[in-house]
Amino acid sequence: MRGAMKIGYRPKRFKGPSRIGWPAVFSFLAGAVLIAVGLELFLKPNRLVAGGAQGISIMLSHITEMRMGLFLFLINVPFLFVADPRFGKKTALIRLAALLATAAVTVLLDPIPPLTEHSLAASMLGGLALGCGAGLVLRVGGYTDGVNEAAYWVKRKVSLSIAELVMLVNLSILAVAGFLFGWEQAIYSVIAYFIAYQSLRFTMRGHHRYTMVHICGGSLDAVRLEMQRVLGSGFPVVTEKPGEDLTVIITREQEQPLRELLHEAAPAATVSMVPLQSAKHHEYKYLQ
Repeated sequence: MRGAMKIGYRPKRFKGPSRIGWPAVFSFLAGAVLIAVGLELFLKPNRLVAGGAQGISIMLSHITEMRMGLFLFLINVPFLFVADPRFGKKTALIRLAALLATAAVTVLLDPIPPLTEHSLAASMLGGLALGCGAGLVLRVGGYTDGVNEAAYWVKRKVSLSIAELVMLVNLSILAVAGFLFGWEQAIYSVIAYFIAYQSLRFTMRGHHRYTMVHICGGSLDAVRLEMQRVLGSGFPVVTEKPGEDLTVIITREQEQPLRELLHEAAPAATVSMVPLQSAKHHEYKYLQ
């Protein structure tokens, strides 16, 4: 299987949750600082929004004259409980830490005057900082915008795609910002949103959300039962030959729990993992 990574029976890889190294910590902190800089020193003082919970926080801060960092935290925390419980406590703690770090840095930057009062420059630089910062935080398992995260939960109840839901929510936020700050600022807000989106995509290049796992050998019946118990029944089964091999798709956050599960239930099994950009059967996209 192209791009597969053999993991097999390697005891050192199954000693528990993997530690977060210094590169991940640096990425995490740099992302939080960039998000706070983009929001507090570029977008907020120029009455620009880039959609999502950050946009709502900027508008509420403008209306109430309270610090934006407080709204960032209060708006995003409830969405931690909306997230898929199969992600586990470790992921929840990383996400909570991301929210706390971003909100704290934003509060610290509140007294600092804006770096520019030119709306076009603020929209470009603010969107760039916001998108790159969000990408750095997302790469280590955190999240910075609960509104977008909630789209994955709402998708179960409506016929719209996740991209359509996110776009609908962000357009609504930009429309409200237009009434609040004026339509000229709304145009610059659209520029900030576009640049933030493109810089996020660039920062996340090579980062995968899904993983195709091929398991060969071992007690596959026991493995499948354990997978349903630990991961739930939400993962699609691509192929299955009873007693021979099993191929499933899991999320990136489920990789470590699955490794621990395989160590306990099928230590002799041969396992290959392939990163995917899409989990749909008709459009698998393998990362090179």
